[in-house]
Amino acid sequence: MTGTRKATDSMDRPVLVVGAGPTGLTAAMELSRLGVPVRIVDKAPEAARTSRATDIHARTLELLVPRGVGHHLLQSGIKVTGTTLYGRGRRLITLRLDKMASRYNQVLLLDQAKTEQLLRDQVKRQGVHVEHGVELLSFTQGPEGVRAVLKSDRGEEVLDAAYLIGAEGAHSGVRHALGLSFEGRSLPDEYALADVLADGPLRRDEQALFVSPKGFVAIFPISGEWFRIMATDEGGDEGTPDLARMQELCDQTLPFPCELRGMNWSSRFRVHSRHASALRAGSVLLGGDAAHVHSPAAGQGMNAGIQDMVNLCWKLAMVYRGQAKPELLDTYQSDRLPVVVKMVRGTERLATAVPAGKRRTHQLVTRVLPLVLSPNIMHRKVSDWVGQVTVTYRGTAITHGAGRAGPLRAGDRVPDVAVHTGGNQTRLHDLLDTDRLTLLTTGPQPELAPWRHLFTDHVLAPQPGLLTKGTAMLVRPDGYLGAAGSTATLASWLDKWFERSSQ
Repeated sequence: MTGTRKATDSMDRPVLVVGAGPTGLTAAMELSRLGVPVRIVDKAPEAARTSRATDIHARTLELLVPRGVGHHLLQSGIKVTGTTLYGRGRRLITLRLDKMASRYNQVLLLDQAKTEQLLRDQVKRQGVHVEHGVELLSFTQGPEGVRAVLKSDRGEEVLDAAYLIGAEGAHSGVRHALGLSFEGRSLPDEYALADVLADGPLRRDEQALFVSPKGFVAIFPISGEWFRIMATDEGGDEGTPDLARMQELCDQTLPFPCELRGMNWSSRFRVHSRHASALRAGSVLLGGDAAHVHSPAAGQGMNAGIQDMVNLCWKLAMVYRGQAKPELLDTYQSDRLPVVVKMVRGTERLATAVPAGKRRTHQLVTRVLPLVLSPNIMHRKVSDWVGQVTVTYRGTAITHGAGRAGPLRAGDRVPDVAVHTGGNQTRLHDLLDTDRLTLLTTGPQPELAPWRHLFTDHVLAPQPGLLTKGTAMLVRPDGYLGAAGSTATLASWLDKWFERSSQ
């Protein structure tokens, strides 16, 4: 081991991101894109190659496409437009994902290793190198930020960072070092997971869920002829399940023959349903699995981690650059923690609804759920929840006194509606600036001049139910409504959270 050395100029401290999964890579992508120096480290010697999470949802695509990586994801993944539930020996109902209120009204299936590669490529294009084989040994906090001790095959290094983001998974050393509790429980049911080659009447444009008194099986396409299978496995042996065991689980649950003829990866797991008691402690912040773990039901986890970082990083960048008041960074926790808690509880309810051996629950699911989902309005509500387009920050600290625009309240996701600007029609999401705030008005707003350096502005034709004459909207870089209404309302919101121009 070589001697300890000190790195970084104290006048230009980077943000240290620990963990190079989807959450950490998104943080590095966002911060570097916004001009903040960043280092991203991971103690694993190389990038993971297993598929793990596969679902990329509509809201995540809405955020990643304008950031340069979403189009690559869309070109690489499988677009699924429905989720079919089978029970009592037949198809019960198909949830139509194309009812979703998003231009990406689908679930995009892509193995996590490929998703991470595409994020890594984007980070590299932005000038950041992912440092594998580098472990965070310890850190301390001070008035200037965080002093971290890193270890690699080159020895130990002391790094002075402005902030530290812990994104290194469920067993987060950062979370443990902060002494934060990981609230929740571990569920009793055991699951088998495998990527297999399968012959049978399985469609490549849908996810299939099978329930029976003997168990639960989910099957969905991932690439080429490969399918992902997840199944309850109460009677399995210890260790990873083999092809014969996965075949047995399918045979006892599926209503039709399905022959498995190859497997390249498998695992066994129990569901842990937990969340951190806080997402911020001074200059240290948590996101992704370091902050919340839960059932894979509906594929919410990876998407939530990516959205954690999109919420955090525009705020961190503006505070870092002196454009926003330090209190803005507190709103990361007040925004995201209620969303995380609700998601953990919701996926836990799904995970406990259909495990093996719960015959009464099975009868309820197979008889009542198809009736509940029959109306088209329920398809829309459920698919919107799955796609995470219903996530809102209403009622959080950053929305107090921030007004509303028609049915939209501060903290709501801005809908991707058609609007008219300069005599042309476009989509509202295409006008949103991912670097700065976006001001949408029907005319000049000279009273907002002290903050003109913080936003891009567009003059729109009045939009019934959204933007009326004499009102305005400020949209955050993450696509949520910051403030709306009169000029006085917008000026008050800006003055509370952001710095005025010195000019």
